[in-house]
Amino acid sequence: MHYDHISFHLDNYPQDLAPQQAAHHIGYYYAWAVSQNLHSEAASRLPTFHLLKNGYISGTTFVLSELGGGIDETCFNELGNRFTQYYYEDEDEGYGHFINDYFQALDLDSESGFYRTADAPEIQQKLNIVFQAAFEKWRNSLQ
Repeated sequence: MHYDHISFHLDNYPQDLAPQQAAHHIGYYYAWAVSQNLHSEAASRLPTFHLLKNGYISGTTFVLSELGGGIDETCFNELGNRFTQYYYEDEDEGYGHFINDYFQALDLDSESGFYRTADAPEIQQKLNIVFQAAFEKWRNSLQ
């Protein structure tokens, strides 16, 4: 089961954008997860994993080149899967707290703006803070 995949976003996708921009949000989340060691052992064996882990490529590049454009349960360890299930849980679209945090952190007000977000280190840094806060809040709720 995919938590998120580029193909989920292409139906109402802005025609003037390259399809890979639909993976930016997935890449930001996965790069943060890797930075917190929430990735699976299998993911760590992929050819360019060390480049992602050391910040030489973006999460988007990794998701597109190594994960087939999406993230699923094979991408995460047990804790990573538990948090991702919680963070993406939503009765409607399936993006839950993740999408709300993403829109709020980047001050987005439309789906078109969501897809126009650049793949940039500054945005990754901003989102890392938001994802980390959500993770810590969730983890503390388990105790």
